[in-house]
Amino acid sequence: MPRTGLTASEIQDRAVEIAIDQIREKGFEKVRLVDVAKGMGISHAALYSHFQDKTALLDAVSERWLVKLDEKQESLVVEKRDPIQKILTWFLNLHRMKLEKVKLDPELFKAFDMAAEESKPFIQTHLSNMRKQMSSLVVEAINQKKIKKRDVNLITEILISAGTAFTHPKLVAQYSAENREPLLLETIEIVLKGLS
Repeated sequence: MPRTGLTASEIQDRAVEIAIDQIREKGFEKVRLVDVAKGMGISHAALYSHFQDKTALLDAVSERWLVKLDEKQESLVVEKRDPIQKILTWFLNLHRMKLEKVKLDPELFKAFDMAAEESKPFIQTHLSNMRKQMSSLVVEAINQKKIKKRDVNLITEILISAGTAFTHPKLVAQYSAENREPLLLETIEIVLKGLS
């Protein structure tokens, strides 16, 4: 145990919390590991043993948000209700969570968007989770004869591609002043009709 009395995991969690506060207060460009360490009451050298650099800390901030987002989406996937409605809700929720981040946490969204542009490993995990979730919903819809039996991976890719205009970080930010939910729902409904 470090002298702080916290485990390595607790130190990392606390550093992420302080970094989130500082990002919101100063902007993500101005966050420094030295300031985060000071906020924790530890030396910056001690913090460097947990985060290689500022980028690693910013990635941990974005990864935490994506993990929570994926968990919320997964809880929807396992609900016992119509799979077509779950597919529509899945896209709607994903759009809303990203839009909320753009509007309420613009600096945190910038950090996430930067990580997405660089296709960091945790971004790849998120994309993989999205495909697994959608694939699961597609299988359920096929089993209930709501979608014609076809290649699950192809149907998953068609649906994900159709929703990208409403869930890609850059596009969510670009159209954040518009209410795109009706268009999102209509787009996915049309695709689903074509697949049924």
